[in-house]
Amino acid sequence: MVEPRDPEFEARVRASFAAQSAMKTLQIELLSVQPGEIIMQLEKSENLLQQQGFVHGGVLTAGLDSACGFAALSLSAASAEVLSIEFKTSFFRPANTDMVRFVGRVLKPGKRVSFCEAEAFSLSEEGAILVAKMSSSLAMVEMPQGWRPENRS
Repeated sequence: MVEPRDPEFEARVRASFAAQSAMKTLQIELLSVQPGEIIMQLEKSENLLQQQGFVHGGVLTAGLDSACGFAALSLSAASAEVLSIEFKTSFFRPANTDMVRFVGRVLKPGKRVSFCEAEAFSLSEEGAILVAKMSSSLAMVEMPQGWRPENRS
């Protein structure tokens, strides 16, 4: 396991997640915060579907991107925030169950750029089925002293 650079990483990740209105809009919940790994979950709802009734690919991409971002944030310096600079998403099958789980992991942490991956799974009684995967590069951005996501303007 990689050691976090910020001993308060979990509280910082949770505060940043709570301040992200996109996750509220998409009704994605944060389930677990570990150093270098984030687990989030989405409950399927009518307003998040594409025309065939599957969870929209843009919704999956947003969840995967945030899973990568919060995983990277968990290993960043206390004074840093993260911004996606590049990602690639591969879709393997439709997300057609009532729950989708996102698991984001840091592959290589860095002081300036971190490399992450995230997977989206459709959850059912039969288990978890991989529906999409993202690989991502994220910039570590030093923020002004005292800046917190909940105080952004």
